Amino acid sequence: MNSGKIDKSGGGKGLYRQEEKRRLLKLEELYERHGENLYRYLSFRLGSAEDAEDVLQEAFCRFARYALRWRLVRNSKAFVFRTARNEANRFLRRKLGRREGERMILSGAASGFAAAFVAPEEPSLAMLLSQIEKLPAEQKEIVFLKVFDGLTFKEIGSACGISANTAASRYRYGLAKLRQAVEGKR
Repeated sequence: MNSGKIDKSGGGKGLYRQEEKRRLLKLEELYERHGENLYRYLSFRLGSAEDAEDVLQEAFCRFARYALRWRLVRNSKAFVFRTARNEANRFLRRKLGRREGERMILSGAASGFAAAFVAPEEPSLAMLLSQIEKLPAEQKEIVFLKVFDGLTFKEIGSACGISANTAASRYRYGLAKLRQAVEGKR
């Protein structure tokens, strides 16, 4: 039996059971904390709910294999999104072949808000989501992570392998394009 206390505070500390100066990853708590957001992100990234389920399962298998590495993780949210993103990229390369998978990863062709959300009944929201779909892939992903998953620019940068400043710039450019598109539709 585990006699250690679970730290339920924010950050990465709540994912472990404190026991004999060792930290053990608690996958159930990790899933409770990030599972829904990761699934929505993977649905967006892959354009398919079924593929998102498969990749989410593979990501959690990877988290279990990374159990010792969790001691080094400073920001669990950024780490789980980066791992899920990497698993999605691996999946695309396996599914489509290396060359076609790389092309799809770079173009963001598989990503889509339709797979991540139920079609909105509000016409203005539907119009906004359709405009987001038209953004370049790197801006679309940053807007998704910022708006729908609430990641900070630092977390987005870590998850996407870019600097926080680059993430902020892509977000600003994406919002400017959306503002321009919405103002042009009036």
